[in-house]
Amino acid sequence: MNAATTRYLELCRKDHGGLRNAVTGAELPVPLRDARLLARPLFVDEPALQAAADDLLTLFDVLASLPDRLFDGDLDAYWAAVGGEPGPVPLLRRWAPEQPRARFGRADLHRGEHGFSLLEFNIGGGVGGFELGELPRTLLESEDFARFAAEHGLRHVRTGEHVAATLRAVAPRPSPVVALVCAPGALARYRRRLAPTVEVLRKHGLEAFLGELGEVRDNGGKLFVGEVRADVVLRYFSVDETAGCEDGVDAILRVERAGNAILWTGMDSTLFSHKGALALLSDPRCDAVLSAQERRLTDRILPWTRLLTPSLVDRCVAEREHLVLKPCRGFAGAGVVAGWACPEREWADALRRYAGRGHVVQRRVVPCTEPVVDPGTGATEDWTPVWGLFVTPHGYGGNAIRAQPATGDGIIGYSTDTATRATVAFGCPSGQSAPPDSGEVAPCSRLG
Repeated sequence: MNAATTRYLELCRKDHGGLRNAVTGAELPVPLRDARLLARPLFVDEPALQAAADDLLTLFDVLASLPDRLFDGDLDAYWAAVGGEPGPVPLLRRWAPEQPRARFGRADLHRGEHGFSLLEFNIGGGVGGFELGELPRTLLESEDFARFAAEHGLRHVRTGEHVAATLRAVAPRPSPVVALVCAPGALARYRRRLAPTVEVLRKHGLEAFLGELGEVRDNGGKLFVGEVRADVVLRYFSVDETAGCEDGVDAILRVERAGNAILWTGMDSTLFSHKGALALLSDPRCDAVLSAQERRLTDRILPWTRLLTPSLVDRCVAEREHLVLKPCRGFAGAGVVAGWACPEREWADALRRYAGRGHVVQRRVVPCTEPVVDPGTGATEDWTPVWGLFVTPHGYGGNAIRAQPATGDGIIGYSTDTATRATVAFGCPSGQSAPPDSGEVAPCSRLG
């Protein structure tokens, strides 16, 4: 445990107000008022956090290069290798961006004995959690927390600020209008979930609104969503959800290519958010195309990950307590099966059912837990966090963390588990934080 955490817990146990109620007693901004928040922020060694973000930025570029490095740009061959169904490839090829891909997304990681380990990389504009970047400033309005932060040299990054700067940089006008566009019929379901993102963008000076793909049209070379002209489409629809709305997507790309609007991010992010891309990167067949430095990077941050094929089933049955099964295109923990929390027969049945059907198996990362003092009872409880780190074209873009009681099953989804809470991490100066990264590769990272 690091010095900042130790001291924070000490003060929380002594004082029934002050830091113990820093979160529960805060006057939360609009984007956070409906959030289920953990009772405290986390504290982490800032250089370790920056190193993890640097690793992710490099890994992003490596992932994006795999179709060219391994398959000479053949998207059909690449998509088949990552276990993708054939349908999206013609659309992805047709809608491929003309410019190099911008690095933008959120990686979910566990922090274990050997440092940060990547669970999945959500590449694309439609990632959640921007609003949590507003929590640090809110906490710093408390005199007790501000004093604690000053004493420990705590720092933070506001994700909304990074996102707003990124969208301004890519937009064709200096004061862009941003449309968050969902799939047809999806807005009623996602309006409440996306409202905090809209509020954050507005808070950082952008005009933002919600719409659906069916409302998108090209009017004289300008892009409209409903009756509002948009400069940036922040994409919250997938390739699979464009059926019947090809005119809307074509309008976006036509106006984009004329330089009058931008789709953020491009449709091809589907190629790299797919968990099969991590399986391919973890596979020894990549050894021939990765430099020694790139392979050291993947060994350091990426646990052993493979597409689940019938030939792997017996091995995975035997290693149940060390593996997790995930759908390649799932999100929010939906469809994830943790072998260690699953009866043997149920695990074997799941493996046989999903072998060859777009799932990966990944080596379990045992995360470090974080102690939290309950504001009501004063009891200290351990929580298991998933660290969401944002990367933008500007580099590290802040974090959004979700955490589950350590007694949970390890499937930590904010939208699928009401026991899950959200928070952020402040960076501490070097030397205050643990566990240190030994520089060694975790024993489970390469199993062939």
